[in-house]
Amino acid sequence: MTPIGQYNNKQIFWLDYTEFSDKLPDKNWLCLAIANKQPDIDRFDQFVRASILGNILEFKGYGQFGEHLNDLFDEISAIMETLEDHKEINVMTTFHNGETLEDTLWQCFFATSLSQKTEIDPIKIVCTDLDGVNRTAELKRYIKEFEEN
Repeated sequence: MTPIGQYNNKQIFWLDYTEFSDKLPDKNWLCLAIANKQPDIDRFDQFVRASILGNILEFKGYGQFGEHLNDLFDEISAIMETLEDHKEINVMTTFHNGETLEDTLWQCFFATSLSQKTEIDPIKIVCTDLDGVNRTAELKRYIKEFEEN
């Protein structure tokens, strides 16, 4: 993971989706995943499982396949709970197909979907693109705009 900024007392990181296995946080984090192409299902399954083991709090799917990512995350979670006897998984998942990436990133800073009981400080925001597009410059630009307004 590469740090790309901070806003509202939250750190933002860029994650290379091709090399995530030992790079995910182990607590207090949420993920903004972008996909404009059909994701590789096996790879995404590995990502979801690693994220759950890393105690992810919230998953946001964005892009043309944002809703699909959300559905897959929920499906994999259900399989883990029902067929693999995993303890209850309490990860809030959302999709943001009809919003801009800037708006979706903005929502990450306020953890809009988490339970009031969740300890969210210090929270980490992990952003990744499943299509392999490096969006660090774009995300840095949004963070700068947030700071200026």
